[in-house]
Amino acid sequence: MAHENTQRGQPVAPMKILFVTDVFPPFSGMGGSGWSTYHLARGLRERGHDTRVVVAAPALGLVETVYDGFPVWRSATATRILPAASLNVLPLASGRVLRSLRRQWRPDVIHAQHVLSALVVARTARDTPYVVTVRDHWPVCFYGTKLADVPCPACLHGTRSPCNPRRGSEDAGRVAHTAKAAAMRAMLAQRRQALRGAAAVVAVSGAIAAEIAPIVGTTPNGRVHVIPNGIVPVTPDAPLALNLPPRYFLYVGKLAAHKGADRLPAIIAALPADAPPILLCGDGPEEAALRAADPTGTRLRLLGIVPNGDVLALMAGAVALVSPNRWDEPLSRTHLEAMSVGCPIVATDTGGTADAVENGVTGFLVPRDDTAALTARLARLASDDALRTRMGDAARAACERKFGMAHVAAAMEALYTSMHASMARGGQR
Repeated sequence: MAHENTQRGQPVAPMKILFVTDVFPPFSGMGGSGWSTYHLARGLRERGHDTRVVVAAPALGLVETVYDGFPVWRSATATRILPAASLNVLPLASGRVLRSLRRQWRPDVIHAQHVLSALVVARTARDTPYVVTVRDHWPVCFYGTKLADVPCPACLHGTRSPCNPRRGSEDAGRVAHTAKAAAMRAMLAQRRQALRGAAAVVAVSGAIAAEIAPIVGTTPNGRVHVIPNGIVPVTPDAPLALNLPPRYFLYVGKLAAHKGADRLPAIIAALPADAPPILLCGDGPEEAALRAADPTGTRLRLLGIVPNGDVLALMAGAVALVSPNRWDEPLSRTHLEAMSVGCPIVATDTGGTADAVENGVTGFLVPRDDTAALTARLARLASDDALRTRMGDAARAACERKFGMAHVAAAMEALYTSMHASMARGGQR
């Protein structure tokens, strides 16, 4: 069944779309990349397209499974022999499956949902055009985090990176350091080459687009396209049976310094004594320090890892989501989920956060590490229920308008269609 392309007013023929991703449900502990890929696949299927999925892994064999009606090729746990970074060198079974599908199923487009997945696609796509979605800092940082002040691998000290202190050994000799630095540079170069070979590159936010534009350049087929992660709003579960306070702020994420979790004691101390407490969902290296900062859990209450449905319920009841990030958040799925249930956000203005949070409308943006400004905005929301309701309603409407799956799937469909039309005009297919 063809669907109307709202940009051109012409029917869009059904396409065969092959997603190559790093993770796909069901997968315990799966992050935003997996859910974003799944919802995009569903959105495109609802628009009449045939979608299949390969979970790229450095494994000896992949098995064909089915999830929610999608054919999914993934590795059996027993056959996974190397870490994901090995895809820089060894596509193994992932490459074999992709070559087989390319020959037999003949997809119209292959869409790598992660930069590491693109390494496999670039080797096997041949004459099939491929698209790469960049969700993180993988093209500019070996570990994909960009937590250090200078680009990796220039930040190496010994064979250990400051942003990943558990990697490598401080007492490694000059030869080991030189070899590791050379390997990291080579792998970064491979990622960038995979992006340059794509028919189109999708960035999830304007900040990520600006970061990778110098890498991708204008070749071979035009600019970087900004298409955000999509989200499917859900009705939150009933409130948790956790003896919750009647009013509270909420922090959701890794309890780590780059997420700003270490700032939470100072934030709560600067709030008025009668201000709502901050509930924390997550775990991480700052957990012990946070418990020590408030042993009674009166003002900082750690809930640990909380199921997603319960997190949504907590968001729906929160005065605001507190997001004191230091790192350049590409586009936080946590922010989108909070918006989807009408929760205002008070966040530091880093990375792609401004693509989600409209300052003064759906929440507040403050400068990085400005505890006073962040605290003042939280206090304002806690003291003004009308403002909280107005911002929550605006957040829900903005989420549906900008990040709703119908909008995102249509934008991706339009990109595929435009890409094929451009290639046809150039005689490349």
